[in-house]
Amino acid sequence: MSELTDILLWHAAHYPAMQPQDAVKLIYQNEFGCEHLIGDAQGMLEFLKQEIEANTDRPRVRSWDELGNGLVRLHLAGLKPTQAEAIFEAMLQTAQRHQGREAAFQMKLKELENLAQRGKMPFDELTLKSWLTNYPGGSVHHSGVYRQQENPAYRVILQAYAID
Repeated sequence: MSELTDILLWHAAHYPAMQPQDAVKLIYQNEFGCEHLIGDAQGMLEFLKQEIEANTDRPRVRSWDELGNGLVRLHLAGLKPTQAEAIFEAMLQTAQRHQGREAAFQMKLKELENLAQRGKMPFDELTLKSWLTNYPGGSVHHSGVYRQQENPAYRVILQAYAID
């Protein structure tokens, strides 16, 4: 099995609400990291502080989830707003050091299709193909079902910068 297959299967087991767009988001993050998020630095830092503040009282089940390619989703639950600058710096460093390729992303989507075809994902092949037919390209938001059940709050960074 490939690293991505292992990661997709792990996420499917731990996040059963995962829909096709959530799996595609994971693959996008695996390939491209967080480069699409870096824009208005001051605005992004302020938003990060607010999101950490909103999740300070949530229990921290895990520090991070592996995405592959040396990347992780650093969970914001249980962190303190004073950690926002270090996390934002980790995002900036990640965006500078990690570059993805569209061809590799497309190959990884085929790997996801294969898993769905074999019944290994929480959604079937037809549901995935239907979603991919309308896929706008690029990064997508988590599905409503996933957001409601999992309440995701994280940032994608290189594992080397992860806070335990």
